Amino acid sequence: MKLINLTAIDSFAITHAEARKGLAVWKQVVLMAKWTMKQDVLLDFPKAKMLKNNRARFEIVHNKYRLIAEVDYTDAFVHIRFIGTHSAYDKINPETI
Repeated sequence: MKLINLTAIDSFAITHAEARKGLAVWKQVVLMAKWTMKQDVLLDFPKAKMLKNNRARFEIVHNKYRLIAEVDYTDAFVHIRFIGTHSAYDKINPETI
């Protein structure tokens, strides 16, 4: 898959050091993935939650942080829409961000 908005991950990792390893693993798995449907995402990330509008929520550092990505299965890209703390996540609408 192709990742869009990688700067969001890089910027977040600079200010949240404990998330760096988890984000690096997440990024590596996604770059090597060939997702064609929602079930493929769940095979790679069983704790992910699939949301409306082709969004997926991923837990980073045992759910201390959350990452929302929009997945385009046809064009094979993953657009990072949000990454933040659990409390920041509670203030957004993950289906429209």
